[in-house]
Amino acid sequence: MSSAGIARDLYRRLLNAEALVLGAKRAKELDARIRFGRKLDLSSPRTLADKICWIELNTDQTLAARCTDKWSVRDYVAEKGLASLLVPAYGPWGCVEDIDVDALPNAFALKATHGCEMNYLVSDKKLLDVDEMLAYARRWLDEDYPRACVEPHYKLVPHRVYAEDFIGGMDEIVDYKFHCLNGEPRFVLTCSERDRGLKLNLYDLDWSPIDGLQGAMRNDKKIAKPKLLDEMIDAARTLSADFDFVRVDLYESDGKVMFGELTFSPACGVMEYYTNDFVMRWGEELRVRGLD
Repeated sequence: MSSAGIARDLYRRLLNAEALVLGAKRAKELDARIRFGRKLDLSSPRTLADKICWIELNTDQTLAARCTDKWSVRDYVAEKGLASLLVPAYGPWGCVEDIDVDALPNAFALKATHGCEMNYLVSDKKLLDVDEMLAYARRWLDEDYPRACVEPHYKLVPHRVYAEDFIGGMDEIVDYKFHCLNGEPRFVLTCSERDRGLKLNLYDLDWSPIDGLQGAMRNDKKIAKPKLLDEMIDAARTLSADFDFVRVDLYESDGKVMFGELTFSPACGVMEYYTNDFVMRWGEELRVRGLD
């Protein structure tokens, strides 16, 4: 293991010990301050980040865990009448030895069900390094994601990997992330230029730019309004109806809206790429059952 990997593992162990001794609330506040430079107040939540983390630590997360699971959420999407948005998928597999690479399409994405940034893109299977891909999959299956970021709902998600059809190059597809409060889409974060360094833009539902981003990933270039924006908004509204807060990730590919995932704690719930004023504004808008 590299020195960076050793340091990361040590930090996770210390954070986990903090959660066991002083509780998840204290560990979450500490992690937010150390890793993201954001102060959380989980005793008197006011900001959007405060309230997202409060929900995560203080409410029943059974449905959130089901929908965090990138495989089981597919059934949830279908139950909501939106099966047409699902990317064709294969699996899931609980161990890498069960993966039949020969049965997969020529272009696919291998993903894990139980965390973020666990993706391996294959644009041409003839060029695939199978051993390398399976090594990544083994590491994902061993990853203790909730310990790494104090996100306890991930403890309810089984560790599996699966594959999806490849729907475009990293730099070709824009990721539209609809932030939904109390069942209504309110603003959209776009992610683009992933292979040149991730760039972020922020828009309202009329596709007017919003000021609220901070950091080097903020994009000075505008992102074109998606042709299927209204359909995306309707889908996000349908998929967010059961939750006080959820982020609905969608794509536009070949003239169709495609489902990405549901996320209940963006950036560990701390949302460090938003300004303090922005998270305060939207925290005032969010009504949380059992809190407000």
